[in-house]
Amino acid sequence: MAAAPGGAALIAVFVAWERRARTPMVDLALFRLRSYALGTLIALLFFAGFTAIFFIFTLYLQNGLGYSALGAGLAISPFAVGSGTASAIGGRFVHRLGRPLVAAGLGVVAVGLAAAWVAVELVPGTNVGWATALPLLVAGFGTGLVIAPNQTITLSEVHHAEGGSAAGVLQTGQRVGTAAGIAWVGSVFFEGAPGRATGRRRSAAASS
Repeated sequence: MAAAPGGAALIAVFVAWERRARTPMVDLALFRLRSYALGTLIALLFFAGFTAIFFIFTLYLQNGLGYSALGAGLAISPFAVGSGTASAIGGRFVHRLGRPLVAAGLGVVAVGLAAAWVAVELVPGTNVGWATALPLLVAGFGTGLVIAPNQTITLSEVHHAEGGSAAGVLQTGQRVGTAAGIAWVGSVFFEGAPGRATGRRRSAAASS
């Protein structure tokens, strides 16, 4: 996270360069389109959130409960099933329902993740994989109503000549959100991990 100011500075330099370039790699006028600017922001924040959650949940399953890598993967697979199913459904209705479909998907994701949290609290131990299967399926279904429809809406007003650049920036935003979310949540998680806390206590005792 200490590198965040440096990254922000590089983005500022890139934006300044693109504004002055005769043939910019990214047409910054794209962000004047409300649908594009809003959709890119939604993608960045959404990927920052849900990828970080699964990073921590996988660590919990493997390091906390002793799941194997395969077992942890199978435990979160309902999310993928729900996401893939809903993506096909969302693609059929996005032109009819528009942005409210994405908002509804975000609501379903929130309900599913909240239910998964409750399941972890109520069913501790190795059975947590079974307890969270249905909530993760619901969360995945909501995700499918967010990602694919949001991409369609985000690029809907972009001129076809700028389509490649616009899609590239959108995908980059998703990757940046993923990296930033995992970095931030991971640093908070490991800072509060029992081993780290015990190490700090031992260091304090030794120094005293």
